[in-house]
Amino acid sequence: MEEALSVLKDVKLVIDSAVVLVEHDGDGANKKKKVLELVNEFMKSNNITPPVPISIFNWLVGEAVDITVKWLNDNLWKKETGKKK
Repeated sequence: MEEALSVLKDVKLVIDSAVVLVEHDGDGANKKKKVLELVNEFMKSNNITPPVPISIFNWLVGEAVDITVKWLNDNLWKKETGKKK
């Protein structure tokens, strides 16, 4: 169980980095797809097996992307007017 939590923690760091890396205006679905591709490539490159079935893992990654983007929209990324999105 501890190893699974460690994998998820590492994946969350990759998700956070990938979300920032692919950021540009609009195109949310494609950005989310690219983040998922980057996460899966990271896992493959590091011989990491998801701690749950891949379909569940990909769903969890998608939810984590949505949560991360929402937090960044609410707290960090701002419109040009200076107001939060």
